[in-house]
Amino acid sequence: MPFIKTVLFTGVAGLALISCSPSSTPAKSTAKPAATAPAKVEPAPAKAEPAPEPAKVEPAKVEPAAATPEAAAPAAPRPMSAKRLYLRRTCIACHGRNGAHAIQQYPNIAGLDASYIKKQIKDIISGKRQGSPDKLTGHPRAESMRGALVTADGEARISDDEIQVLADWLSKQPRAQNEARSEALTDEGILVGKALFEKSRCRTCHGAEGNKPLKGYPHLAGQKAAYLAEQLRDIRDGARTNGRARIMLPFVRKLSDDDILAIAGYLSQVQAGE
Repeated sequence: MPFIKTVLFTGVAGLALISCSPSSTPAKSTAKPAATAPAKVEPAPAKAEPAPEPAKVEPAKVEPAAATPEAAAPAAPRPMSAKRLYLRRTCIACHGRNGAHAIQQYPNIAGLDASYIKKQIKDIISGKRQGSPDKLTGHPRAESMRGALVTADGEARISDDEIQVLADWLSKQPRAQNEARSEALTDEGILVGKALFEKSRCRTCHGAEGNKPLKGYPHLAGQKAAYLAEQLRDIRDGARTNGRARIMLPFVRKLSDDDILAIAGYLSQVQAGE
């Protein structure tokens, strides 16, 4: 008789009866277990590494280029030749070609002592050289010359170096030929003028016949009579006081206008020396 083992389970939900036979063995299942595909494991997302900071690039240090002599300072202007200076500074307008063909009562300055020329130019620029008014303009001719050498703002249009170059060049130019003798100048008048020149001791500074002056003094021989007469009057009357005018004053103070005209006429006819 089959052995029935009854197992009684008591649970909260009620009773359950389970029967089994000792001779019966469980049927061996021939069914293969269904292949179970391994679970696809998604790889864990890689932990993002922080992006590396860009390398700090120092700006390239640019050394300033070494200054070349040309870049360091602007090239100095090329100095003008003496003759070009004479033209550009309008000296030719009154003193003529090479300083030997002056107009009106302006002096011929070719062949004058260089230091004398330099001194007179500087005195005209500074205003030290004055004179009596010109009959044509009403102003001293020195003022007209100053207008050509000085700007309205008082700045000189010519440098000291240019004055020196100009003076040296003019001193080497051939002196002017004697001006034509005027009808008013008689032989007797020339002799009177010569005697007065000696008596007034003009030769002390200007040399024999006004041809051999001391350094810094102008030669007088062959100079224009009208210019010489004007300068003698201006020095006598105190209108011209620059340079060595004060030294001359005792010698010309007693000269009359006629005496001055005689001396100037005589000197204008003396042949200019070398």
